[in-house]
Amino acid sequence: MNNNTPYFWLNEFCEKHGLPFYGLHTFRHLFASMLVNEGVDIVTVSGALGHSTVSTTSNIYCHLLENSQAKVSEAITNVLKIRSNDGSASDSNAAETADKNEAS
Repeated sequence: MNNNTPYFWLNEFCEKHGLPFYGLHTFRHLFASMLVNEGVDIVTVSGALGHSTVSTTSNIYCHLLENSQAKVSEAITNVLKIRSNDGSASDSNAAETADKNEAS
């Protein structure tokens, strides 16, 4: 392999510093995984990776999408939690909160 390629350079760098070499493609997966974990939509991630179809991205990163959906559920649950006057959490619904806010 030509020793001027990024692959060769990274492999040599890892050997010199006692690091494991996983190849350059690992950075692509890291990039995509970080985007999905930060909540970037799958269409945007797919475009950033240059996939011709969103289903390609979805199939590869579906396990991360499931985790992101769990984060969405948790976030909306936290947003909808209502605090009582003493600061404790209440199980009241959003409509009751709106009524309380209007009455204030």
